[in-house]
Amino acid sequence: MPWVRLHGVKDYYGMPAILREFPGVRAHVNLVPGLIVQIEAAAAGVGDPWLRLALVPAEDLRAEEKRAILETFFMAHEANMIRGHARYADLHARARAAGSPDAVRFDTADWRDLQVWQTLAWFHPLLRASEPAVRALFAKGREFTESDKHALFRVQREVLAGIVPAHRAMQDAGQIEVTTTPFWHPILPLLCSMESARIAMPGVRLPAGPGLDMLDDARTQLARAVALYRDRFGRAPRGLWPSEGSVSPGMLALVEEAGFRWLATDEGVLESSLGSDFRRGVDGVPARAAELYAAWRVSARVSAIFRDHALSDLVGFDYKHAEAGAAADDLIARIRRAGQAGGENALVTLALDGENAWEHYAGLGVPFLRAFYGRLQDASDIRTVLMEEELAADPPARTVGTLWSGSWIDRNFRIWVGHPEDNAAWELLGRARETLLEATRAAGRDPRHGPAPALPWRAGEARTGADLDLAWESLLAAEGSDWFWWYGEDHFTPLAGTFDAAFRAHLANVYSFAGKPVPGSLSKPIKSRSVQARAWTEPWAQLEIRIDGRRSDYYEWISAGHYHAAGDLDVMDRTGTWVRDVWFGFGREDLFVRVDTNGPASAGLASRQLAIVFVHRDGCAVTVGAGGAVTGCRARAAAADIVEVAIPLREISDHPGELLQFYVDAVAGPAVQRVPARLPFSLTVPHDGDALVRWIV
Repeated sequence: MPWVRLHGVKDYYGMPAILREFPGVRAHVNLVPGLIVQIEAAAAGVGDPWLRLALVPAEDLRAEEKRAILETFFMAHEANMIRGHARYADLHARARAAGSPDAVRFDTADWRDLQVWQTLAWFHPLLRASEPAVRALFAKGREFTESDKHALFRVQREVLAGIVPAHRAMQDAGQIEVTTTPFWHPILPLLCSMESARIAMPGVRLPAGPGLDMLDDARTQLARAVALYRDRFGRAPRGLWPSEGSVSPGMLALVEEAGFRWLATDEGVLESSLGSDFRRGVDGVPARAAELYAAWRVSARVSAIFRDHALSDLVGFDYKHAEAGAAADDLIARIRRAGQAGGENALVTLALDGENAWEHYAGLGVPFLRAFYGRLQDASDIRTVLMEEELAADPPARTVGTLWSGSWIDRNFRIWVGHPEDNAAWELLGRARETLLEATRAAGRDPRHGPAPALPWRAGEARTGADLDLAWESLLAAEGSDWFWWYGEDHFTPLAGTFDAAFRAHLANVYSFAGKPVPGSLSKPIKSRSVQARAWTEPWAQLEIRIDGRRSDYYEWISAGHYHAAGDLDVMDRTGTWVRDVWFGFGREDLFVRVDTNGPASAGLASRQLAIVFVHRDGCAVTVGAGGAVTGCRARAAAADIVEVAIPLREISDHPGELLQFYVDAVAGPAVQRVPARLPFSLTVPHDGDALVRWIV
């Protein structure tokens, strides 16, 4: 798929480029080894299906190629990456208006312009200003030639080739520390022991079958990450970001063995490890701040730092809704309060994906990052540090007794194991691994104990026949976490089927390279269905709700209307928005609203407020804050795992049959996440005695 190539000319280039403007700010950048080799492959000219579609001369496009272009070349943030470019926006509007790919009437110039804009729109604003060829294409805007197209992709390859050297130069200059991750981004604790998932999920159903004792693979994933880092950066890595912040006691010996000195994970892991309570007050500062804002020793030779989950999520998911300067001011104020609460030399850690947030920001994140870095550089009471140096100067004084087994998501591993689809994928992987272990024993040589193979990136270099090295490389790649991210019902992408097929292709390659027949089971999709793109369902019966903020009874909300972010095509970053689901309906005297969030609602309300805003009442709102405190409309509320609100009908409606319209807003300082993204929820107040009614209009 094209994401490495496209993010390469946007975020992988842009993040260090912006940071260089602020030499007084120091930061960490994590580069996954599997990402590095894919960046280098794309720079060498290795294509993906989208690139191959883009390079077909427009006049030669076949009908099936045009259909594929229409289905994929508008997969970008509509507001910030399509509408801001007149020609791209026009093509998008015409394609949407046609109703179906077969009804689109583009001429050759239209098709060529779309081929160009699909990649051109991803170029970082700094590249648009600094690279003459890119600047010229933006200025031209339309009527591109085949020569223009090839010039664009030539520049893209050049930018990609410079990404890793740019990071090395900044590390050598002392402005950044580059950290790494197990090679193909696996959930390391699950490789070490599937049973680690039971620590946080005692009742979880784990995959069964052979081949799932993967401790040696975990060791290989770390060893190969260290080897690639040494080769690209001329030194051994010091810091580790375990994939998805996933840690367990069982992995620490391997981390020590690989030579790492520190790792980073999430505050929830520390909270569970210590049995502490980091509940935040109305000022957003966690209780026992001195525990969170410090490094801890987690083994004899490895220290750990724990990111502030709330602050990190504000950057990742909330500040995109705010003006850049206001967001930066708010973040600096929160960091300052956190540091003051943590005591002398408090260590406040922000950590988040370095590519996924910025297309949702105005200016693709440049105004916000410049405002934030500038304020950091000018702050006399805040110092940005590199952990390698900080830990040497101020070693941790305290030790975590037993490190919790969990990730940054709900401090468990539910995203990657336990769902029937996840378990089916693991079981297929285990059977492939068992077959490969037998072939390895027969060969008398284990490729995991040697250097990684030279991967056949270039077209025409693909190998056929038995190749034990590539069989193991295929299996290690299949152990990556991202395949399992899209199984189950937690996350949505229209490309879920493509991810599924790619995962099964890796496993098929294991058998092929091991010289074994490929099982027919690998031709059957694991992903059973895609999430349907409907914004909400209708309530169908009267509700009786106990307002306690907990999922206390499955049937309590079963007849409610239901909004799911993954089904709302207007919510572009479905996997990261704080509000995940909204349930709603009427009781005899109340409108009931339930909000499910990513993570416990009580924790999220420490850094934001939840507002139910009634459009038909000219902005009248019910607001829920820290601890479930509620104001407005004589509402009752509770917040624990979820938020539950009861609003007396007499406060928001004058008579039965009236149309109620409302949004749910998550407000974090100057940032607001609104759901639904466009049209409000609309319900008709039932008449007395209504039991089964169609409330949605």
